[in-house]
Amino acid sequence: MCKWLGVSRAGYYKWCQQTPSKHADKNTLLRDFLKRVSDKEHCIPGYRKLWDAAVSHGFDCSQGKVQRLLQCMGYRSVAGKHRMNKAAKESTFIPTTHILQRQFDVKEANKVWASDITQVRCNEGWQYLCVILDLYSRKVVGWATSRINNASLVIKTL
Repeated sequence: MCKWLGVSRAGYYKWCQQTPSKHADKNTLLRDFLKRVSDKEHCIPGYRKLWDAAVSHGFDCSQGKVQRLLQCMGYRSVAGKHRMNKAAKESTFIPTTHILQRQFDVKEANKVWASDITQVRCNEGWQYLCVILDLYSRKVVGWATSRINNASLVIKTL
């Protein structure tokens, strides 16, 4: 087999007996640490945050080393989406007035309802939860969830 691979038998046996170097051991420890930290996060953090965590846990490494190890492991960080500046965006919506004037003390049931939409992270991705409350009894009148945050979610809740 050595002849077929083009290596000497002595070289093959020497290669089999060699032990991992100190750098390889340190890289393995650092690689395991990076994997543990990134598994704890919801998304894979960038190399700068992982480097900061590694240095604070006593690893002697550079940002470049962390970046190279992450690339070897096949990790890609998840970057946030760029959001358009609201001032630059032309709005087609007409602002409404505050009818309640922040007076939430209601004297009669089913007279005033309030709604709110919140974003919830689930196993299958982001979900939007819309809840309608009766301000007199402070009880939930209705609720609905959707993967898309739009007006149809509020209508579905009503």
